[in-house]
Amino acid sequence: MRVTVTGASGTIGLAAVNMLVRAGHQVRAFVRRPQALAGRCREDRVEVVEGDVLDRTAVAEMISGSEAVVHCVDFPTGEFAHNWDALRHTLEALRPGGSFIYPGVPWVYGVGGKGRLQPEHPKNSSSRLGVVRAELERAVTAEGGTVVRFPEVYGPGVLKGPLHTLFERAMAGKTVRFPGDLDRPVEFIYIDDAARALVAPLGRPHARGRDYHAPGFAPITPRDFAALIFKLAGGEPRIRWLSRRWLRILGRLGRDGRGRSELSYLDECAILLDGLRARRELGWRPEIDNAEGVRRTVRWLRNRRTPSAAAQEG
Repeated sequence: MRVTVTGASGTIGLAAVNMLVRAGHQVRAFVRRPQALAGRCREDRVEVVEGDVLDRTAVAEMISGSEAVVHCVDFPTGEFAHNWDALRHTLEALRPGGSFIYPGVPWVYGVGGKGRLQPEHPKNSSSRLGVVRAELERAVTAEGGTVVRFPEVYGPGVLKGPLHTLFERAMAGKTVRFPGDLDRPVEFIYIDDAARALVAPLGRPHARGRDYHAPGFAPITPRDFAALIFKLAGGEPRIRWLSRRWLRILGRLGRDGRGRSELSYLDECAILLDGLRARRELGWRPEIDNAEGVRRTVRWLRNRRTPSAAAQEG
C-alpha cells in the first residue's frame, strides 16, 4: 500500500514510518525540513518529500497517488490552531476511499470514572486544549478516518516530553519530579507498540469512522516507573511530587506551559484506556512490558551518548 506520513520527523511520525516500511508498504515521508530525518530514519526505502503542511497546494501534491495517510502533525500548544488547517488540507487531498489515521490523546477526557475508559466515553475535558483536540478527532471520524488514542509514549527515538526528561534525570542520578499523586495507577506505552497500533487499521475497511484505544502494557505508578529507571541506571530512586501550585507557576513562563497547566487535573486522577476494541477489530495488543521497555530505553540512551553514536546522528 502507498502510504504518506505527515509530521514524519516527529516522534510518532518517525516510528510510524519505520513500522510501515518493515510491514512492506511504500512510504512517503512528508516533512518541513528533510535534514530533521538525517541519521534518525532507520529505513532507506523511504521517499522523503519537503513541504509545508499549511500549504494546501503542497499537501495536495504530496498526497497524490497515496492510498492512505497517517497524519502525525501536531503543533505545540502555542500554535495549536494550525492543527485545523493541517488536518483540513490533508483530508481534502486524500482521494475518495483512501484511509486516514490520526493519533489521539487521552486528555480529550475529563476526570476518569471507575475502571478503564471505553472509546465512546464522553469527551468532556475541562481544558481548552482538550476540547479542541476532541473536535479535531471528531472531524476525522466524521470523514471516515480512524483515530487511535494512546497514552504518553517512551522508548528509543523519544527525545522530548516529560518521560524523556524523567529518563535523562534518573540516569544522571538527579531527583525527578512528577506531577500529581506518585502512587496512582497510570500507563505509558512503548514507542513500537504505539506505532503498531497506529498502522493497524490499514487495510481494514471496518475501521473507517471508528476510534480505538491502545493502552500501555499494564498500569504502573509513577513511583514504580521511576524506580525501574533508577534501578537499571544503578542509582537509588530520588523522586518528588510536583504540586499543582508549581505547575501553575511554570504555566506563567510561556504559552506551552499554560497549556500544560490547563491539563493538570489529569495528574490527580487515573485515566486508563480500555483496548478491547483494538484487540477484537484490529488484532492489536501491547507486547512490551514496562520492565522490558525501560531496559531497552536505558540501553538506547546510553548507546547514543557514545562518540560513534553521536557521529552517526550528526
